[in-house]
Amino acid sequence: MKISGGFIAGRNQLQWVVLLLAAAVVLPTVSLLWFMSRVVANERLATREKLAALYQDKLVDASARTEAICAAKIGGLDRLKPSANPYSLFTQLVIENDFLGVVVLDANGTLVYPVSADVSGGEAVPDSPLAGAWQLEFTGRQYSQAAQFYDRFSTDSDPNVAIAAIMGKSRCLSRLGQLDEAIEECQKAAFYGTAKDADPVLRFAVENARLLLLSLLRQSAEQSVLRSSSGSATATAKDESGRTQSLSELFRRTANELIADLYNPASDGVALPANQNLFIAKRLLQTIQSSSLLADSAAIGIEKDRLEKLIAAEEFSISVAENLRPLSGRFDGFFRIDLGGGPVYCLRHRTQSATLLVLLSDGGIASVLAGYHDAFAGSESAYRIVDASGAFVAGTPQPDGEPFTTAALPAYLPGWKVELCFKGGEVFERAARRQIAIYIWTGVLVIVLILVAGGFAVKVVSRQIRLNKMKNDFIATVSHELKTPLASIRVLVDTLLEGNVKDEAQAEEYLRLTSKENERLSRMIDNFLTFSRMERNKQAFTIVETKPAAIADDAVEAVKTKFAAQNCQPAVDVADNLPEIQADHDAMVTVLVNLLDNAYKYTGDQKQIALKVFAEGGCVCFAVSDNGIGLSRRHIRRIFDSFYQVDTSLARSAEGCGLGLSIVKFIVDAHKGKVTIESKQGKGSTFTVRIAVSPKQDDFRLR
Repeated sequence: MKISGGFIAGRNQLQWVVLLLAAAVVLPTVSLLWFMSRVVANERLATREKLAALYQDKLVDASARTEAICAAKIGGLDRLKPSANPYSLFTQLVIENDFLGVVVLDANGTLVYPVSADVSGGEAVPDSPLAGAWQLEFTGRQYSQAAQFYDRFSTDSDPNVAIAAIMGKSRCLSRLGQLDEAIEECQKAAFYGTAKDADPVLRFAVENARLLLLSLLRQSAEQSVLRSSSGSATATAKDESGRTQSLSELFRRTANELIADLYNPASDGVALPANQNLFIAKRLLQTIQSSSLLADSAAIGIEKDRLEKLIAAEEFSISVAENLRPLSGRFDGFFRIDLGGGPVYCLRHRTQSATLLVLLSDGGIASVLAGYHDAFAGSESAYRIVDASGAFVAGTPQPDGEPFTTAALPAYLPGWKVELCFKGGEVFERAARRQIAIYIWTGVLVIVLILVAGGFAVKVVSRQIRLNKMKNDFIATVSHELKTPLASIRVLVDTLLEGNVKDEAQAEEYLRLTSKENERLSRMIDNFLTFSRMERNKQAFTIVETKPAAIADDAVEAVKTKFAAQNCQPAVDVADNLPEIQADHDAMVTVLVNLLDNAYKYTGDQKQIALKVFAEGGCVCFAVSDNGIGLSRRHIRRIFDSFYQVDTSLARSAEGCGLGLSIVKFIVDAHKGKVTIESKQGKGSTFTVRIAVSPKQDDFRLR
């Protein structure tokens, strides 16, 4: 019952320990799984922040480059020379700085350029002295009477009236087919030089006269070409050729005069209003493009290209000025205004004398933002730049996915920002999944380590429990083993003291039995002491040159009496000329005594025990064999454990406390030897101890 109860108690104790260790493993595992779920849930945000940090250098570089471009453009505006003539600033910005146009305001916010005026030139005014002539020309189509009417005012004291009269007479003469007279008359107005630069109205009238002269010259040249191609006389062809050359020279002179007056920043006179200037410029460009008289003039061709660019810029500037709201509350920098035809990008900058609103094309604003294009070209991210109103400006209009980072543009672009997204959205997902996989595998590894550590702890604790149980069994065994011989000795001694013996032979027998029990106690106590020294690492050995035969003889002599009591004589076979070994003689005797005693205890009545000593493989072998009960593989693996016994019951037939073989293993290991077992259940066992031959015995070591 005690054994059963102890076993059940030990098993219950192990179960509780296993449950506690399981809880110690499960709780951290569950906590780790919960933490991993939270980490995975937040990984996308963490990955977004990490990727934003990776692209921060590119954003800083792009911002720095953009800021440098903006500073260069604004620095160029600061270097412009102020002038009273707005076309000086206009031509510098359009021709030299390649802007699309400009709006100029003075220090009070009043529009300086472009300003508009009436383009009719005063011809339709009812109370004009030329009203009757206009009636005859345009309503009655009486060109001869109208020409006479105009002629009366061609020398009027008012230059505006005189020029209008000359132009009217020229028109009427041209309609009457008198082109030469019309050209000659129109030249008077086209080259009218009475202070026209001081009066914008007079200047506009002169420029209109020049346009009329160019038109008349073109008509005359066309007629001359027709006459030359249809005439048969050579002299007529030569005359027409000379006439055409003369017309071409006059055409070139008139066109150059017009071009010199238009968009002329060097002019000292008052500039024409922008819409009048644009009207003259466009009419001049049409005339030049439709006439063959200037086809061979390279100089005019260059001016023509320049003129086309200035016309487009002035037309754009007028359109912006007409649709522009007051700018007094606007900030300096780049911004966008919406016109009927679409958005326009502007750069507003205040100089010492004026406020400039410079107009940029889509390409112009793209050049300002080129730093972002260069920074993210070829990368896995797409950028999208929006202005202060949120309207798209540059980059990818509709990138896939949500932006993973947003940054403000430099101060020159107030309210503008850049958004970074991954192309196709796949890079972000891959990065997030990759990081999540790392967390999952890390968590799995930690869980496995926890489980392994828990299993190891269970194994260690269960081993300790088993060891404690063995020690408890050892205490019970020791008590049993000590109590039995002590009780026997006490009974025998008491009998002898009381004289309850028949004769001397019986007294001698009692004394012999007392000696036997005393020897048994001595061996048991020696084993306890040896084990105690082993546990405390206090066992010391005296290693000297020792003869194996002497060890075998002393061991057999130590067990001779015990074996003789059972009529057992161990078979001893010691080879001749055995080499010496380095060993502690008494310790090796203890090894053989324990092995012989172990063989004695676990054999039946017909004991066959043998000790064989021989040399093999550079070692001296001590082999103890018996015909006992044998050992299973499970018992062989644990036979050298302390306190381990094959039969753990107190009612076992074999005496002992499970220390003999553990002491054997300890002593053999201390001698750097090896002990092996060959056993078959029911047929006996053989324990072989191998100790290396002394280094002095080289001839034996090589065998």
